[in-house]
Formats: sequence, structure tokens, C-alpha cells
Amino acid sequence: MDFYNSIEEKWAIDSPIYEEIGFKVSLFLKNAILRHEIYPEVSYRLKELLSIVKKIERKSKEKKYSFDDLKDKLGIRIICSFSSQLEEVDKIIHNNFNVEKVEYKREELDFNRLDYTSNHYDLTVKTDKIHFDNPDSYMGKVFELQVRSINQHAWSSSSHILTYKKEAAIPKVLQRRVYRLLSLYEIADDEFSNINKELQEKENSIAYQFIRKLEGKVFKYAKVDFDRQTSLMRLALLLFPFPKEKQKELIDNVYTFVLANDEKLERVFDSYSSKFHKFPFLTQPEIFLTLYMLEKYESTLEEVFANDLDNDELEKIKGIWV
Repeated sequence: MDFYNSIEEKWAIDSPIYEEIGFKVSLFLKNAILRHEIYPEVSYRLKELLSIVKKIERKSKEKKYSFDDLKDKLGIRIICSFSSQLEEVDKIIHNNFNVEKVEYKREELDFNRLDYTSNHYDLTVKTDKIHFDNPDSYMGKVFELQVRSINQHAWSSSSHILTYKKEAAIPKVLQRRVYRLLSLYEIADDEFSNINKELQEKENSIAYQFIRKLEGKVFKYAKVDFDRQTSLMRLALLLFPFPKEKQKELIDNVYTFVLANDEKLERVFDSYSSKFHKFPFLTQPEIFLTLYMLEKYESTLEEVFANDLDNDELEKIKGIWV
């Protein structure tokens, strides 16, 4: 059979399988990461037939290489806000997939070498973790997963043309300019992670501390992002009746309240997930303070809603919780 027709026929059989793997694995990963209170961007793409043909042709010139040797027919990408989150994602991957190969690009670089950094995995599914109607068809199908921070992704995207072809001769003056830029990305990546950690630890606006303490719970239960300006405004109103020292105490009390009501919160958010557009308050961090106040400071809560917020909103909250 003609080389090109052979690849086309094999891809016609395999592409629907990889499409389903991509869809189900991406959804599984996003939900698993959200449960760890990290909000990721997860996407997937199937390799185009033309790219498959070109890669096999190129690789075949170096060694024996066929369609079955191609490990990136499906590529999945996870982008996290901070590089410090990649370690948690790494644990999720190892716990839920068969890891055929892994490369931690940053760890593999020499101290005097700059290059883009991210974690790369060759994986196969564990069919006891993700359901497929015909699991035998999906076992052994290797796909590629890349995990990056926002800065790592920015570097990779912007420098792709310059650095992808290692054999291309780039003048040393231009190489130096590229490396100088890369060092800034790497420093920025570390600094964003460090600043994020320090902001969570420092005493600043109590409303801001509430958001940083509880935003992960929004990701876990609602599985969506939230409006930060709205949260700051509402939290300031909800906290106003309490003295400063009490406000600080409330942060830990509300967090403990959330942990103690984990199963109930799971049920509430799951039952309302299709109605968030009708009840957006439920997808904001201040919902947890509101629920806590409903149990501990109901009269104060009612006064705040009567004066500054929406009483109908409070009635909805009571309806889902009491």
C-alpha cells in the first residue's frame, strides 16, 4: 500500500479514538485540578494529518520510524497561574495515569544554559479512572501532556520560531538577545510565585485576605472563576459590622466552617451547577462568609443585606442552605 494512503487510513481509524481520549482526559484533569483548589486552563488538539506525514518522513531519515512510533498524535496542555502549582499537578498525573515517560525540562537544564521550561509527559489512560465504552480500544494509546505556568507558556509561544529548530544557525548576537529575554521570563515566573505566597501570608486588606484564603474553595466546589471586584465590595460590606480583630478571626473561622461542611457544600454546588447564571452569588468567595454568618450572626447578616445588598439574594441563600 502507498505510504501516504497507509497513514491516511490508519489515522482515519485512530483519530476518533484520540478525539474521545482528548475530550475525556481534559475534562477529568480540569476537575481533578480544581478539586486541589487550582484554576487551570486545559486544552487539547489532535495532530493534523499533514503534520503526521511530515514528522514520520523526517524521523525516518534518522532511524526506523513508523506511524505507531508517533507519541504526540494527541497533545493536551495544562497552563497554571504559577510555577509553584506544577508540583501538585504532577502528583495528580502520576496518581491517575500510566506515565510512560516524563521530562522535567527545568531540572534537566545545565546551570549555564537557558531554554524554555515545562513538564512533558507521555501517558496512557487508566481505564479504571476514566470510563470508555470499549476500554480495550483505548489502552496503550499514548498521548502527550505538557504542563506549564503562564510565563512558561508565553515564552514557548513567542520564541517557538526562533528556538524550535535546534539545527538552525542563529547568529550569536541574536542568541544572546533571546537568552536575555528568557532570563526575564524565568525570573518573572519565580517572582510571581513568591509574591503570591507572600501576599497570602502578609496582613493587608482583610477582604483581600478572605479572597486569597477562600478562592480555592470556589474552584473546588463551583469549578469556575469569579469576579474579584465584586468580592472585594461585598466582603467589605459583610465585614464592616465587626471590629478589626474580629474580622481577622473570622477568616480562620469561615475556613474551618467550610472544611466542616465539605460534603454539604459539594451537594449544594453540584445541585446548582446548571443554574449558576441565575445565582452568580454562589460562585463568589463571599458565599462562604455569608453561609457562616447565616448560622452564627443571622441578624447582622440580614441587616447588611437589607441596607446594602439584595434581600432576594439572601432569601435564595437561605433556601439552599437551611
